[in-house]
Amino acid sequence: MFMSAKQSQKVGLPPGSLIYITEEEETEIPESEKKVTVYAITYNESGYEEKKIESINDLKNLITDDPASAAAATAPAASAAPTTWIHVTGLWDIDVVRALGEKYGIEPLTLEDILSMGQRPKTEEFETYIYTILKHVMFDDDDKEVINDQISIITKDKTVISFAEKSYNIFDPVIKRLKKDGRIRKYGADYLTYALIDVVVDNYFLVMEQFEEWFDEVEKRMVSHPEKESAGEINRMRTELFLFNKAVWPLINVTDSLEKSESKLIKKPTRVYFRDVQDHVTRIVESIETGRETVTGIFDIYNSGISKRLNETMKVLTVISTIFIPLTFIVGVYGMNFEYMPELYWKYGYYACLGLMLLIFVTMILYFKKRGWY
Repeated sequence: MFMSAKQSQKVGLPPGSLIYITEEEETEIPESEKKVTVYAITYNESGYEEKKIESINDLKNLITDDPASAAAATAPAASAAPTTWIHVTGLWDIDVVRALGEKYGIEPLTLEDILSMGQRPKTEEFETYIYTILKHVMFDDDDKEVINDQISIITKDKTVISFAEKSYNIFDPVIKRLKKDGRIRKYGADYLTYALIDVVVDNYFLVMEQFEEWFDEVEKRMVSHPEKESAGEINRMRTELFLFNKAVWPLINVTDSLEKSESKLIKKPTRVYFRDVQDHVTRIVESIETGRETVTGIFDIYNSGISKRLNETMKVLTVISTIFIPLTFIVGVYGMNFEYMPELYWKYGYYACLGLMLLIFVTMILYFKKRGWY
């Protein structure tokens, strides 16, 4: 892929320069989607509070006053310290990202990665936070293509900040769990980070199911009626499966690093959950490998079908050619310009010649059918 216009603008700029770089063309993004929404969710075992930030001023006020302070003031003394989750969807407003970075001590290089779409999934540990990048993958059934949405997660001691490029509701299951006062509200920011990653990974199973349905549909079509145009669709299947694998594969190292992390931000009881997520990612990777083998099998079926059709065509042409060989011989013999030839002046010679040719034709067809050649 060639460097986009915005990527070229970063040439020569110092590290940490904040420029929003999307993998899509600006003309392809509807203005209705260029919105930035910020939700601040504060919770502990005793309560749950959700607030939508309507403007940059509200965000600054939220940042000035600790987002957990309101819940902390009303929570019973015996309750655990509240955890705050700030979720940002839409990254067109760089001031929002910059404001959060200044308050929570996020490094400029991390902020630069948050605003640069197309990053490889990874995790980085800093003194006061852990930064994780992963891909929310969707599959468009109509266009048969993989769509990626980059998600960045900042994990601090009592705060989690997540950033999503587009306003998809992938984290709705986590919000429902928080509202229901489940296990998730008994744990801290590290467990919330696990829950967010787990939702993204679980979605990969749905994408893989869509791939498998696509494979079954194409395979049935290849068996019944392969077409030359099908080769392009098979190549597209390979490409989309490669893009899916590109988004999933690095998560094995990400979850492994989180499980084995020595950071105090990841508590020991939470590490086993990251190991479980790693098992899920491994299963997805294995399914992708199986999918690659399936695509190879479909391509073999396609080649076999095309070869069979070619053989059938050649068989028909061969039979036709074989039939016309003796007929051409007879016509050629009687087309010679000799004065004295048998039956040349016979009244019924022409009809007798046609009858002989028809007899040869019928005899050869019956013989081919009897031998199973046609």
